[in-house]
Amino acid sequence: MSINHEIEWKKTYSTGSKLIDSQHQELVEMTNALFRACASSGHDEEMLSFIRTIRKAENYAKIHLVSEEEFMQKTKNPKYATLKAECDDFVTEVQKQIKKFDAGDCVPLDFALFLKKWVLNHIAATDKKDSPIGKNIKDKKGAPKN
Repeated sequence: MSINHEIEWKKTYSTGSKLIDSQHQELVEMTNALFRACASSGHDEEMLSFIRTIRKAENYAKIHLVSEEEFMQKTKNPKYATLKAECDDFVTEVQKQIKKFDAGDCVPLDFALFLKKWVLNHIAATDKKDSPIGKNIKDKKGAPKN
């Protein structure tokens, strides 16, 4: 019996920012793609799909984190330095995992579980709780509400 590790997007994950929410949804989809690659039947196909997805996730995470950093700077978030350090640590860890994968030392399911844990924690603990992204809901024009 296989376990479904995929993340189902829930309204409770929404920050109220269309840009940030769409980026979070893309990160969730990439995480789910990693789980699907891990569950695929063909070993070569699984590895090729997995490596494409982790490289895409690495690049996309960088783009997403830049968006969040810009938002935190605009809103003068007092936790900016701490949150930026967390984001930098994440990118560093992903890069380490990619190097391990390239060297044959990374277990794909372990990496997918790591990414799932980070994505859910990032959305729930960082963006929804500690960051004004979840507190300053954007109006229809995209400007933060006061």
